[in-house]
Amino acid sequence: MKFFYTAALVLLLYNTANATTWNVSVANFSFNPATINAVVGDVIQFNWVTGAHTTTCGSSLAGTSLPAGAAEWNSPITSGVTSFTYTVTVPGNYLYGCIPHFGFGMQGSITVSGALPVAFGSFSVISFASKGLLQWQTFSESNTDYFSIRKSTDATHFYEIGRVAAAGNSNTIQLYRFTDTDLGSICKYLYYEIVTVDVDKTESFSDIKTLRNNAVAKDDLIVSLSPNPISRPGQVQLKFNSDKKGTMDVLVYNSAGEMVLKTKLAAFYGLNSGHLHVCDLQKGTYNIVFNLAGKKETRKVVVL
Repeated sequence: MKFFYTAALVLLLYNTANATTWNVSVANFSFNPATINAVVGDVIQFNWVTGAHTTTCGSSLAGTSLPAGAAEWNSPITSGVTSFTYTVTVPGNYLYGCIPHFGFGMQGSITVSGALPVAFGSFSVISFASKGLLQWQTFSESNTDYFSIRKSTDATHFYEIGRVAAAGNSNTIQLYRFTDTDLGSICKYLYYEIVTVDVDKTESFSDIKTLRNNAVAKDDLIVSLSPNPISRPGQVQLKFNSDKKGTMDVLVYNSAGEMVLKTKLAAFYGLNSGHLHVCDLQKGTYNIVFNLAGKKETRKVVVL
């Protein structure tokens, strides 16, 4: 028993010394990135950008969850409290959110792996001949069975698109690759992770990589906007693309051409989420003008 606790302590100290700090921006009534694959000992740092929010996981917010034995957290993220850090010490799945905006979808998730059966080297995803080429290397492997290649169009929901056999046990560099031949023509950004599966079926997760899909048919700024029509009081949920970090200007005009709302949304590389408060708008038809990095698009909405 003494040996077990000593080994566990050594593992925790090793992971802490090699910990990664994952930065999560809190803006647009969303967490970005909303999904993180971490390892025990890693640090999650929440950074305020706009709004008044919380980062909360546990009994303070119904609907959130965390592994048994993990510490709950609840902190404001505002202009007065601009950051909060949390060190993950227990493997498993964490679902957290913002107390006032959880019901509007302001949620995030962290998947935490324990001791890794593989020492990963580089992992990259590039576009090649209208395909996605994934390449990765391992420095060592212990009882690995295969790598599950998983893909997402929203960086949150992943599904398996293929498997690559692993070396099993190795102390030398192993090189792997996988080609995604079906990028589609709808989503501008695609997301990939590699899940290492042991012979006992235990899974551990790589970090998440983003691929810009150059085969997309329409390079739209606004991906989705809902609901439309909008029932008062209500919110407009939207998703939008951005090729780099920046700010998107949002102007709302009524049917007479008068500007009735002006705001800004923080933009990050990839697919972004956000929502607009339209509670004070009167019934009628409105044009919402979005402008990001010189690209301008207009969407018409109806408030009932």
